[in-house]
Amino acid sequence: MKKTINTLVLIILISFSSKAQNNYQIKRATTFSEYATNQLELTKADKKFLYDTYLAKFVAQREKIHGKDLSDEEKKQVYKASKNELIKTLNTRFSNEKSRAIMAAVKEIRDK
Repeated sequence: MKKTINTLVLIILISFSSKAQNNYQIKRATTFSEYATNQLELTKADKKFLYDTYLAKFVAQREKIHGKDLSDEEKKQVYKASKNELIKTLNTRFSNEKSRAIMAAVKEIRDK
């Protein structure tokens, strides 16, 4: 039930936020989901889940930050809250160990 609710929330976020999507967000979500899938040998369904999750994260961040004239500290708070929400979402589908592995793989590609 919890997984279903979280999935519905993600779908709603994505559908309401479709206007704010841009190529950069889509490219990052694609890169992150493909890299993690290849590194951890995840299924196509898991890849789609990761893509949707990361895209929702990026769209939500943009909505909270873009055009709001936030200080660097306020932006850091948004990013931290977004990361915590991402971890919660990943934990609804994957074990803690697998979620950490996904986050590590994404960090690896992000830092390249």
